[in-house]
Amino acid sequence: MLNRFFRGAGRLSLLGAILMAGLIMASQVQAGNTTSEDAEADKSGVSEQKRGIPRWNNPGSIVNRIRRDGEERKDYLFQFPGVDWALQPWFELKADLDEKHGFRYGISFSTLYQKVASDTIGSKDEAAGYDLDIIAVWTPLGRGTGTETTFGFEFLKRDTVITELAPAFLFTQYGSLYPSAAPYGETDASIGELWIQQRFRNVFGFRVGKIFPITAYDFFPFKNFRKDFIDFNHVTNAAIPLPSNGLGAYVMYRPHPKFMLRLGAHDANADVEKAFYNTYEDGEIFKIFEVGYDTGFIPREPGRAPHGHVHVSIWHQNERDDAGIDNGWGIAGSALQRFGRFTPWVRYGYANQNDDGPTPVKHMANVGLVINEIFGQAYDRIGIGYTWSDPANHRLNQQSTIDSFYRVQLTPEIQFGPTFQVIIDPVRNPEEDTIYVWGIRGRIAL
Repeated sequence: MLNRFFRGAGRLSLLGAILMAGLIMASQVQAGNTTSEDAEADKSGVSEQKRGIPRWNNPGSIVNRIRRDGEERKDYLFQFPGVDWALQPWFELKADLDEKHGFRYGISFSTLYQKVASDTIGSKDEAAGYDLDIIAVWTPLGRGTGTETTFGFEFLKRDTVITELAPAFLFTQYGSLYPSAAPYGETDASIGELWIQQRFRNVFGFRVGKIFPITAYDFFPFKNFRKDFIDFNHVTNAAIPLPSNGLGAYVMYRPHPKFMLRLGAHDANADVEKAFYNTYEDGEIFKIFEVGYDTGFIPREPGRAPHGHVHVSIWHQNERDDAGIDNGWGIAGSALQRFGRFTPWVRYGYANQNDDGPTPVKHMANVGLVINEIFGQAYDRIGIGYTWSDPANHRLNQQSTIDSFYRVQLTPEIQFGPTFQVIIDPVRNPEEDTIYVWGIRGRIAL
């Protein structure tokens, strides 16, 4: 009976999210009425859209990726002769479309090579893959007013490079609890995202369509696997079963500029390679409610994520019959604060489930530090994070993981850097106490 109740609640939550969005749209004025915060922003010449408040568009989202790629072209080590001249028409076109029509887009190609420097339980000890993305956002109505209509689109393709194994599956060869490079898998050419977002005076808003929940929830400013951390727990959250790209909706409310409330519902069986109507099963829904607070200890810079943030998420997922995954619920929280070039953080997650539940862990604790401008460049960065995991499967022991990276902006278009991971007590490899995995990552963004 309880399971039937959660199934019904799942259907109602998804329908309620969409209906609430419609009610908000009907009850708000889409014209340029702005709050006092927006008025002050307009006086200073910095619109809410240009400030890029992350409550609406989290790190790793297509909106933030387009903005950040434009910023990071401004500081680099060197430039290949003739490349800037050859690409000038491309970037002039991008600037013109943005200014005149509110249409922004970008193309990026990211690659990752990983090598296991320890004994493996499988036959493979290396993996390489790529991620090709074409992304676009269009704001045809209300640009800069705080009451904006935005459409988002992503095309993606992922596959192996040279090696037989993709980095997303390398962890199976050395017995880790979860992937050391979760996103670099094998995905046929697919529409990754296709959604509409509506904001009302920067107080209410909603998004509905094909959504990537990982970039919408569980705020963490370093979860962009193309630039920052790459292991599963940093890219997403091992204690939250955030679905893949698929049908979903969320509504948001900002009662105060520093507070955010968000309620979302998504297809628990989402598959990026399939249309949402081919994956949705009756009542099998992932639901999440979040509360976020910006500390405000350091004034926010235009277009940047908050320098300090506290976040709490509560979730529930229905049983997925065909996948053989039981239902579960959980809670997760995080806190981070930037101090100059240094940003430390702490994260924790708990999942109430049995061995066949929706997450690989029952408890997860994560701490780390990111340092910017290591060698004086505005966008070079080093990061190190430590994760302790208590598996949901009671037959497995606890595991610890250290994930680290360095990245540098070589040219206006190219980022490059090494990655290094240490897996302590891999749960499915009792013969090894420690596994070392090193890697090289590169990215071209146009």
